[in-house]
Amino acid sequence: MRKLKAEIWDKVQYIFRNYYDRMVHAALYFDGVLNLGYLKKSVYRLVNEYPVLKSTFKSNPFSPYWKVNELTESECVGHVVCDDLQKSVHAALAKEIAVGEKKQFEIILHISGNKCALSVIVNHMCLDGGDLKYFLGKLTEAYNLLGSGKDLSGLELKHGTRSYTQLYKDMSEEDRKKAKKLYVNVSRTGIKNKFSFTDGNDCTTRFNLIKFTKEEFSKMRAKAKTDGATVNDIFLAAYAKCICKYIDGKDSRLAVTNMKNLRYHMADNDSEELTNLTGFMPCVLEMADGSFEEVLKAVCEVTSKAKEDKFCGLYGLPLMALAFRLFPFSIAEFVIKIGYENPLIGMSNTGIITEEITAYDGAKCTDAFITGATKYKPYIQLTSTTFDGVPTLCIAQKCNDEDERRIRALLNDIKTLLLGYIN
Repeated sequence: MRKLKAEIWDKVQYIFRNYYDRMVHAALYFDGVLNLGYLKKSVYRLVNEYPVLKSTFKSNPFSPYWKVNELTESECVGHVVCDDLQKSVHAALAKEIAVGEKKQFEIILHISGNKCALSVIVNHMCLDGGDLKYFLGKLTEAYNLLGSGKDLSGLELKHGTRSYTQLYKDMSEEDRKKAKKLYVNVSRTGIKNKFSFTDGNDCTTRFNLIKFTKEEFSKMRAKAKTDGATVNDIFLAAYAKCICKYIDGKDSRLAVTNMKNLRYHMADNDSEELTNLTGFMPCVLEMADGSFEEVLKAVCEVTSKAKEDKFCGLYGLPLMALAFRLFPFSIAEFVIKIGYENPLIGMSNTGIITEEITAYDGAKCTDAFITGATKYKPYIQLTSTTFDGVPTLCIAQKCNDEDERRIRALLNDIKTLLLGYIN
């Protein structure tokens, strides 16, 4: 039996399994229909190169691990014929893959007439948004190689360790020593304000999205630059400002925890293998219900300070590593649950969905988005991605109808505020 070591974030995602569905999600829509055979061959090649994707997680009380399984080509991609692409895709994205399953991903080709879509879900324990984009890019490259009559022997793929310790490899000796001693629990902000969900059950997974046009996004970038902010700053400020209207809290303090891609600490800005290299970057705002200009200024102060910190996002990793090193997993799980707090309000910017991901030969990609894990109440997260100059803001939430109405109202408030900001 072949085994793979379970790395820190594999374990942490598993420990936090009651807070979210542990899935990362992607959807790509096309004019034209992709070749199912090429997709199956391409995914088969990739999962054999990255065996964590075809593994079963074994929660051993002392040291959990991945048991690698055999997978056939036909098991790699499913397909459905449907009338409504979006409805079919969202239903597929709403699924959850149990850690005990044979494979930790599901890719489905949805076909409707002369159009199609790809839905992709992968266990977050295996990878994060950064490496999901890498996987999707290599899937496109492999597909196009087959479409041009070539085999996949020339497909170049990265290989190396999945360990978080790769983050330190390009640091100076002095910085490496300091980074490995950052025993700071940044997950605890002391702020308990949270989104006003109902107490009702009957919850199902829902994906609610808002989009902006290319012209609107261009104006946002220009206005943000004038104000000394980034687009992510204005998204974060709008989110914080608008969510105050829906907060169960008695004060205006708010903590929005950004999920930080830590690959920028490495010389090539990439991981060695498919893995999780993510850290917490809390944004604590004392007056989140002020004017948008005031909130944006406060956000910029926090993010500017973070950019000046050479160890941004690395705080707490040594603390988690120490817990897993000192205790058997069953005890470490208990310790981490006590010590760490899953963010009540989160935000994640997965960035640009590039042509490398969407440029399939023979079909034109018309829309795409990536979103993180589906949160369970009372946790909520806003995810942003940009495709072809069009940003998509998404909240993936397991909730009931009234909760969804409130989430839609929040997203509409964010859109109204940002359109007012640029006009």
